[in-house]
Amino acid sequence: MLYELGQHQIELPFRHNTPDNNGRLLLWHEGRLLCEEGNPVWSATDHPFDVDKLEFIGLLDNKPYFTGQVIQAAGTETITLRDLALVSETLFMLASRAKGLLEWRAQHQFCGQCGQKTKQIVTEFALTCEPCRLRFYPRISPCIIVLITNGDQVLLAQGERHRDRGWYSTLAGFVETGESAEQAVIREVQEEVGVKLKNIRYLNSQTWPFPNQLMLGFHAEYAGGEITPQVGEIADAAWFKLDDLPKYPPNLTIAGWLIQSYLKERQS
Repeated sequence: MLYELGQHQIELPFRHNTPDNNGRLLLWHEGRLLCEEGNPVWSATDHPFDVDKLEFIGLLDNKPYFTGQVIQAAGTETITLRDLALVSETLFMLASRAKGLLEWRAQHQFCGQCGQKTKQIVTEFALTCEPCRLRFYPRISPCIIVLITNGDQVLLAQGERHRDRGWYSTLAGFVETGESAEQAVIREVQEEVGVKLKNIRYLNSQTWPFPNQLMLGFHAEYAGGEITPQVGEIADAAWFKLDDLPKYPPNLTIAGWLIQSYLKERQS
């Protein structure tokens, strides 16, 4: 969490009792959260929907939160997970977890090795195939995201898939099997824009459930090389002065946070 760390008490025990008057729900329909007047949190005992089996998410300020799918929700207001990030970082985190848990249940009903039906382990968020002795946990895909700087300039790029938004952003990519996060930073930057780095340091992280990333945010200094955008991946990349930045992602994203943090650092 970037901003609200310490403002709330969040606990993630494995089990909790059936929802009671103190319980809260995050409800999904066709990939969107149901809400009322922009609020996606429903009372566990006072809502108008027929909900499938509930999945326990965790405790927020001692209140248990659950999630589930709603089949019929005609005429109900909805909100996307991306839009929820503009409302509350804490709710975005809980909804991200809710989405991940529901997808984990749906995608691991059977063992990928032998095809047997999986069973819930009674002590943790894990499914198991007893014949294979395999365990299946909710998926988390670690990614690096890095702001590259050279004094009062930052290197920003526009991905081929994001040209319609008009944004330039920091570079990012998945951590490969066997890599450290720092090795992934060096490799991804070399692949995407062809420059070398020095003084790589970790700064912050953010869940980004599209579909299941955990973004690990870094700052690195330019160490040499000419910008060479990766064909088919990077539409454009360039150095931008801090007083003349292009349109970039909002501060609620870790990309925007990295840029804003460096701006404040240089201005101080």
